[in-house]
Amino acid sequence: MEVPQPDAPISVSTETSGNTANITETDGDDKGAHNECCISTPALSRVFRGVVVATKTPEEVAAPIHEWISSFESKETSDHDATATSLRLEEWCEAAASSLLHEDSKQLVRVAIGVAFLHEKARRSQHATPADLAMVWDLVRGAIIHPMTTGPCFTASRSSQGFLAVPLCSLVKDGNIDELYRFHIWLSDGQRGNPEFSVHSHQTYAQSWILAGVGKDYQYTFEPTTIMANATHAKYALSWTDGKKNTGTTYKTHQTSSTVVNTKEFGRTTCTAGPTVHTRDTSYYIRSAAFHSTKVAPDTLHATLFVFDSHRGFVEDAPVLGPKDGEPFTQSRDPAGVTPAALANMVETMRQWEVLMEQGKQHSERAEWKDAQQAFNKALNLWESVPDFPNATRYKQQVLDLLEIVRSKS
Repeated sequence: MEVPQPDAPISVSTETSGNTANITETDGDDKGAHNECCISTPALSRVFRGVVVATKTPEEVAAPIHEWISSFESKETSDHDATATSLRLEEWCEAAASSLLHEDSKQLVRVAIGVAFLHEKARRSQHATPADLAMVWDLVRGAIIHPMTTGPCFTASRSSQGFLAVPLCSLVKDGNIDELYRFHIWLSDGQRGNPEFSVHSHQTYAQSWILAGVGKDYQYTFEPTTIMANATHAKYALSWTDGKKNTGTTYKTHQTSSTVVNTKEFGRTTCTAGPTVHTRDTSYYIRSAAFHSTKVAPDTLHATLFVFDSHRGFVEDAPVLGPKDGEPFTQSRDPAGVTPAALANMVETMRQWEVLMEQGKQHSERAEWKDAQQAFNKALNLWESVPDFPNATRYKQQVLDLLEIVRSKS
């Protein structure tokens, strides 16, 4: 496989056609107020149905919340007010806080509100600003770390691409993903996916919003060939198992494993673009059926909010590429004891660290050495509060290196 050199120029906006990824990077500098985007009652109701599936919420817990959301539609009908069905994010949150009695119910609705906000933004082709993402992340994180007592439960699983995924909203139609929102995190623990199967495609259009860390995306073409000697890869078909003796190509929200099987369809894979670098508060999308791979340094943390959206693109055939003479490969979804709450707290720590590091660097550029030292010291102290953070030593050393420079100047 032909791959560009690691120091190849970084593109921030790349658009291609055919079987290559269409990736658009936005820098999150939009200054528009987030409250310009309202959430309709039907949108929130639909997303909440997906939250119920993602969190395995019992019907007796979900039903009153469904009724509460639907009541806004009823008010609109009786009042003949076409605008009453849509509220700003803050208004939905305030309504939930004042109307829903159990904290579990409030948290479930809050994550639905956050996801619905991203849904509405994306469908309107509006960029999510840093303030938007911070607000949505606060809602999602708050729900994930809340100790549910009435049955709902967020779950983490290990993806074949090496990250851990927490489903937030899962809507499946006719056995295929209709719309699926997840929280993705690559831990700084050295664990990544099988590199032989890193090049893959998706059935649906996909969009990612970066919460923390750095990821790199590469794009590929696959040219079929009947001559195995000329091939670099083969297409592999993907299936899932849910632990209930149900195995097949029907998508399953809660999986125990996934398996790829060589189809003997051979081709030559060429890396055509990349790395496209994804950093905090940026967003990018990938067209359905586009071959791509995402790489995150094994000693670093990277986290995103991610959606598969069939309404913006869907294909039946979305294979994984692997060794041309390879055998079937099964990936266990076992997260090895890592909880969604722990993952959310790690990402929050990372986000706080990134802010403090940026503040320290800005103060340093202005020769404000005392303020720079204060910011870097706060960044260093953050790691004392998360002793289980994988490879925290790496991040501590980054701070110490900068502190040494600052102290020599002050």
